[in-house]
Amino acid sequence: MNIAILGTGFGKEHAKFFCQENLVDKIIVWGRNPEKLAEIEKEFGVQTTINLDDILNDTSIELVDVCLPTKVHAEYAIKAMRAGKHVFVEMPLADTSENGRKIFEAAKECGRRVFVDLFLQFEYPYQLLNKIKEDKRYGDLINFQIKRQTPHWWGNLDSKNIALNLMHHDIDFVLQLLGKTDKINVEGRDARPECAVVTAQFGYKNAVATIHGNSALFNSCPFSVGFEATFEKAFIRYFEDGYQNGRTDTKFEIFTDEKQEEIKLEQQNCYQLVCHNVLESILENKKSRLDIEHALFTLETINDWF
Repeated sequence: MNIAILGTGFGKEHAKFFCQENLVDKIIVWGRNPEKLAEIEKEFGVQTTINLDDILNDTSIELVDVCLPTKVHAEYAIKAMRAGKHVFVEMPLADTSENGRKIFEAAKECGRRVFVDLFLQFEYPYQLLNKIKEDKRYGDLINFQIKRQTPHWWGNLDSKNIALNLMHHDIDFVLQLLGKTDKINVEGRDARPECAVVTAQFGYKNAVATIHGNSALFNSCPFSVGFEATFEKAFIRYFEDGYQNGRTDTKFEIFTDEKQEEIKLEQQNCYQLVCHNVLESILENKKSRLDIEHALFTLETINDWF
């Protein structure tokens, strides 16, 4: 398959993963900065261009990967679909529900597919938890808490931006895990400029989920993700802490009355798996966990409640 990547930030990372794919024949990267494009061309041996029409008018390109600022996702995704391309969009799908729906409607109108980078669906600890829940290995899930915490490394993550730009994946995971709810309560505050602490509680008939986002950690702190899940017959705890010096601490544990067990985590690259899933889903015309519908639902939930 021939693909195009729009953007030289996250786009560079996506180029790295697509270059490792046997299903990809050609990659062309579009951007506005010739120096960045030259670096990408030299590092990965891909084609580059500053002319978007080189991509839109090339009928051999089947997939366009949109790695641009969120506010222009709708504009470029729709252009690509109207040029006959399928689209892969970085998370979040769009900046507003209205723009997310425009992408969704354009996909139907053009008969094209849209995939969204919901990479937690391919993160092994989250996959494992979902399987444990579905198998009812330890009975019903009663309480679920999930977190994502960071120092001020990612720009403006104040109380107006933190849900869309930091908590988005965790909100989506809860909605995938437990489904839709109209019982949502959100509390939070700005801690200092561009930094906030926000907690949301999602209520269900037989369970409660809490989603915590914190962008007010200090520079010596790690970027930290994780969850705690209380089942009828077990308690599961997972965390991953990534430090600036490259050190990573991670652990997945299951506690029951009988024993404490540490689970060895499979080494898999969720981003590589996401890229492969997009290609495979197009080539084999099969449904994907990355299809636009759930990403749009998550975006609408965030815009309605946060």
